Amino acid sequence: MINDNSQNSKSLSTLTIQDVGVKIKITDSEAIKRWLKNKNIQIHKFPKGNYVYQVDVDCEIDKPFVKDLRNKYPNNWKEIYKKIAKDHSVYEMVVLSLGAEFFDKPLTKIKTINPIEDALFKRYS
Repeated sequence: MINDNSQNSKSLSTLTIQDVGVKIKITDSEAIKRWLKNKNIQIHKFPKGNYVYQVDVDCEIDKPFVKDLRNKYPNNWKEIYKKIAKDHSVYEMVVLSLGAEFFDKPLTKIKTINPIEDALFKRYS
């Protein structure tokens, strides 16, 4: 039981603004804050400083790579990412956030046979 709690607390660990800068390789504090704002990561304020959740930062770092995986391997990108993801909670959040997005190009072309199918296809596309 203790190990499970430590794993959960790790996924909800926090990072300072400077720690985020080290992860994304940016040194300017204002640039780090802009990056966080552009990625819609909320900065939490405490008297001792500002912090963000590590899981949010890790998800945003992984998303470009996972989008490339999704484009290269549209049928099994989730399985590939699951094998290489370092943290299960990051995997779950990235898959949930990208699962609802559409592919840029269709995988198959649909040909209709008659006007009824054509009307049905237009209705649902």
